[in-house]
Amino acid sequence: MKQKKIIIASLCVAVCIMVIGFAAFSTTLNINGTSSIESNWSVVFTNIQELSKTNGVTINNPPTASGTTATFDVDLKSPGDSIEYQITVENKGTLDAIIENIEASETGSDAIKFEISNIRIGDKLPKESQTTFNITISYDESITSQPEVTNNTLTVSIDYVQDVGQVITPSDPEIQGPPTLVNAILSNNTPQSDANIDFSKTSEEDGTKGLYYTSTNTENNGITYYYRGAVENNYVSFAGFYWRIIRINEDGSVRLIYQGTAADATGSAATIGTSAFNSSYNDNAYVGYMYGTAGSSSYEETHANVNDSTIKEVLDSWYENNLLTNYSSYLADAGFCGDRSVSDKNGKWHQADTALGYGTNYTYYGAYNRLVNEYQPQFSCPQSNDLYTTSSSDKGNKSLDYPIGLITADEVAYAGGDSISNTSYYLYTGDVYWTMSPRYFDGSSAYEWSVFARGYLDVYYVGGSVGARPVINLKSGIEITEGDGTSSNPYVIKTN
Repeated sequence: MKQKKIIIASLCVAVCIMVIGFAAFSTTLNINGTSSIESNWSVVFTNIQELSKTNGVTINNPPTASGTTATFDVDLKSPGDSIEYQITVENKGTLDAIIENIEASETGSDAIKFEISNIRIGDKLPKESQTTFNITISYDESITSQPEVTNNTLTVSIDYVQDVGQVITPSDPEIQGPPTLVNAILSNNTPQSDANIDFSKTSEEDGTKGLYYTSTNTENNGITYYYRGAVENNYVSFAGFYWRIIRINEDGSVRLIYQGTAADATGSAATIGTSAFNSSYNDNAYVGYMYGTAGSSSYEETHANVNDSTIKEVLDSWYENNLLTNYSSYLADAGFCGDRSVSDKNGKWHQADTALGYGTNYTYYGAYNRLVNEYQPQFSCPQSNDLYTTSSSDKGNKSLDYPIGLITADEVAYAGGDSISNTSYYLYTGDVYWTMSPRYFDGSSAYEWSVFARGYLDVYYVGGSVGARPVINLKSGIEITEGDGTSSNPYVIKTN
């Protein structure tokens, strides 16, 4: 018993020694001190002065340069007017500086030009030194008419950072133009050539989707960019309505098709209502968006652009009520092709009469041969008489009251439509609506190409009542205020 107690006591002592030993070797060290920074970072504008100006320039407010802001405000009256400013930047600090980036952007009219000179990304600004650079503002001397937009704003941000020997590749500043719809479309997509697309297949069949380009079968062989397939980034908000972008035309204008009052509008909600294409039907004349004399014995008299079709009257009325007063200045006169060229190929299911295109002669029209026999749509309009434009245009038939029309069957084919069902491309609405393209006259009735409820292209009798989806063209250079083209964030057209 005694031995056991001793062992326990010894263990207790050992534990106590350990605790005391840990406490004995624990030490707290404290450091108290002060420090300060003697260097100083100060890169600022210190002066802006006029170097030269023409007599037509009015200075609205004296230019100022102080701290991190420099401003100027001038009016240019005539093409050729210009003014140049020299701006001084000073490094008042004790640290060397270098330009890491220069961002410059402008909004407004293309008639006003800005130029930045004598400054580059990568330029060094040693401590206690200064440098100068120039900004020139000019009224483009090639302008021959009053621009619609007359105010421009230039914004320049020059990012100086401490120069610690880092390598910054020298480069000149680039002035980014206004955020235009065309620029947004091209920057938000990767355009692909359509050279390998088989137009005998729908976009759903071959899996094609996105922004494509071509200069084949286009107006004057110009390049056009068009959307195909189940794209989700071609929405536009304009004039209180949603639209889908069909394509960037050869002249840079942008063609839109009506989508409705909601971005995801489908069915009848994607049309402005239903209408017959033409109330009369028993003559070749009635395939036309406009037409001449029924019962005539000549092609020219039959397809003269004298009378309005029923669908044209519907579209013109809608234009007057919704676009004429506040939005017509944003629209381009790019034209709408209602191709009435006669086809020299017989239909697959009927041995046609000689394609005369007048009276009650059985006649196939141009789009039939392209889309049914050759599977090759085209953007160019075969005949000037069928390119519907207004009187102010320098091309086409100059017969329209307003720059509004319908999509063509060819454009539907480019977008991914064909003679079989396609419910997954952007033109599908689940409803039937007109195109502007004649299909044929069968000896007793006129027929147009239409997009059907399952998204396919087929024939529809002109006296039938189906949906009307207006098509318009926005001018080249039109600006946007925001958006990425999706239904939840459409491109919003700047209208003020």
